Amino acid sequence: MILGLALLIVLAQQDNPVSTAQDLERIERQLTATWKAGDCVAWGAMLAPEWSVIHITGKVITKAQALEMCQTPRPPNEDHRVDELSVRAFGDAAVVTGRTTVTTSGANPSTLTLRFTDVFVRRAGRWQVVASHATRLGS
Repeated sequence: MILGLALLIVLAQQDNPVSTAQDLERIERQLTATWKAGDCVAWGAMLAPEWSVIHITGKVITKAQALEMCQTPRPPNEDHRVDELSVRAFGDAAVVTGRTTVTTSGANPSTLTLRFTDVFVRRAGRWQVVASHATRLGS
């Protein structure tokens, strides 16, 4: 009886892969929405203190540098979309890949499409991004 109860508790505590994928997809959309809105505090809260990104330029950008970039004024009417998300969870770690498209208007309208990889770690029940990489698609 005790062994059976222990097994039920362990099974109940295991991650539901569908729920984990949904949580991480939601976080990816929140990252996009908070960046677009210029809500640097909310955006930064989803990043681990040691987070860094390998930028499309090949430069490594720290969280502090990225938060400065977040506060920089951006062209008007930005449209950010994230799609083609793929989540692979490994217990308290996960890898999310996807595509981001950013469209700006104004004097110099442009569209930039990136492929990205975000590495997440769950700490104290909360997912945070610990590392990212972005690659520009097209010219």
